[in-house]
Amino acid sequence: MKRRCVAAGVAGLLACLVVLPGCGRAPVAGPVGVTRIAVEDREPMPDISGELLSGGSGAVADAAGRVVVVNNWASWCAPCRDEIPVLAAAYASRDPKQVEFIGINVMDEAAAARDFADQTGIKYDSIVDASGSMLATIPGVPAKALPSTVVVDRQGRIAARIIGPVHGDELASILHEVGQES
Repeated sequence: MKRRCVAAGVAGLLACLVVLPGCGRAPVAGPVGVTRIAVEDREPMPDISGELLSGGSGAVADAAGRVVVVNNWASWCAPCRDEIPVLAAAYASRDPKQVEFIGINVMDEAAAARDFADQTGIKYDSIVDASGSMLATIPGVPAKALPSTVVVDRQGRIAARIIGPVHGDELASILHEVGQES
């Protein structure tokens, strides 16, 4: 009986770990990890626009006709900091005529977000989502999943989702595949 209870407890703990986002404030219901979406199953990226950390305004749609990486992050999120080298490498190796990056800074203070971007060397700009309401509109991405990243195809549809930090060559592989589509 005792072994059965311990096994059930361990299984429950593992299940919780699988559904928790990197920095979200609540458990994530849905897939965690990488999801590549078949062309026929892709949903449009919502119209996300707003104030940029650098000033002025911007929108994901400003990169229409290119593949777009949309990375959702916050300065207080340790896994967000951990994924920066992978994102920076993918950003540095991209063809800017083909691929664009934009961040969405979620539920953060502007000064802390700017400091984070400066300290980590993020080269792409970010839209400010102080309330987290923009993140909540992205299909298939849990409302508080930080970090999370979506890759948008040239037609403005979500081609891939990464819930949790980006690791290794996964993003480069996705960008290559989506970039090859006509």
